[in-house]
Amino acid sequence: MRGKATLRDVAERAGCSITTSSNILQGRSHLYKEAMVQRVLSAAQELGYRPNSVARSLARRRTATIGVALDPHHTRLTHNFYAHDVLDGILAYLEPRNYDIRLITPRTSDPATVWRRIDNGSIDGVILVAPVMGSPLLEWQHYSTLPIVAVGSTLPEEYLLSQVDIDNDAAMAALTEWVLQQGHRAIGFIKGHPLHWSAHQRERAFRRVMEQHGVPIREEWILQGDYGSESGALAAEQLLRLPERPTAVIAANDEMAVGVTQTCRALEIPIPDVLSVAGFDDSYWVQRMGFQLTTVQHDRYQVGYLAAQILLHQIETGETRPQRMLLPGTLVVRRTVALAHALAALPTPPTALITEGGSRQ
Repeated sequence: MRGKATLRDVAERAGCSITTSSNILQGRSHLYKEAMVQRVLSAAQELGYRPNSVARSLARRRTATIGVALDPHHTRLTHNFYAHDVLDGILAYLEPRNYDIRLITPRTSDPATVWRRIDNGSIDGVILVAPVMGSPLLEWQHYSTLPIVAVGSTLPEEYLLSQVDIDNDAAMAALTEWVLQQGHRAIGFIKGHPLHWSAHQRERAFRRVMEQHGVPIREEWILQGDYGSESGALAAEQLLRLPERPTAVIAANDEMAVGVTQTCRALEIPIPDVLSVAGFDDSYWVQRMGFQLTTVQHDRYQVGYLAAQILLHQIETGETRPQRMLLPGTLVVRRTVALAHALAALPTPPTALITEGGSRQ
């Protein structure tokens, strides 16, 4: 055969239609039987076929590029552990399908400017990473018709966005239930950043479970944080100055829980003997620092992977109906929560449990 192999050559060698060869070579092999997929892939390899990505993009009016937009409110990407894990999942799904990504980090709150930068013809769709309340990213309906998926924020239906997130409500409810099971009734709570949807969802779940079990909520023990460790340390200082202190503190994320433990260490207050502490997120950097923190684990990689899958489905099919996928959290019990003196018998929370040794109960 003379010249470069064409898609028609691959189809003839595999004994199938050009459409079938094109679909399989563009990553839609799930539509066909394994034998057919192998025939097409083998034919392409034998012939040395290489798709012309530029011509294909022009013909389909696509760029084979996905945008990943970080909310302007967040710190830069190199300091954002959540975005790192989500991005790994996005890349894992897109790379085998010959899609590239374009990172977009707008530094303005003007929606028109943000969306001009996002929707400039260089991408086929965009994943919004943790848009906060009032974010310009949430103004997309006025400026763009791109396929869009949000991750890291469980948004009200009015935003008409597909979204993938942890089930913040169920996970925090399970953690609160478990702390109550250890006999604690004097429980404090450190809230996340007030602009984050997750912060409000986690606080509501904490309050609901406490009320369901008839446990009084002491408002002086409910303190505002911002998801940073310094805010956790400041909240701990405020709690420890009170004449009556809680026996346990639940922080809305691990960073604030670390701030609490650092303050307690500085003041020589033993954890968990005097104060029990629990976090949320199971951040790997916390473990590397030597904090054996009881927390909630959730799969941020899977969030990114599923978001990319949903977005590519929208691009390929034109499906615009919003989807919401909330992934379960897993309670991870380590060494920062002790049994209280008056252990109460409460129902087992409906969640998976990982003990320190890694076994599930």
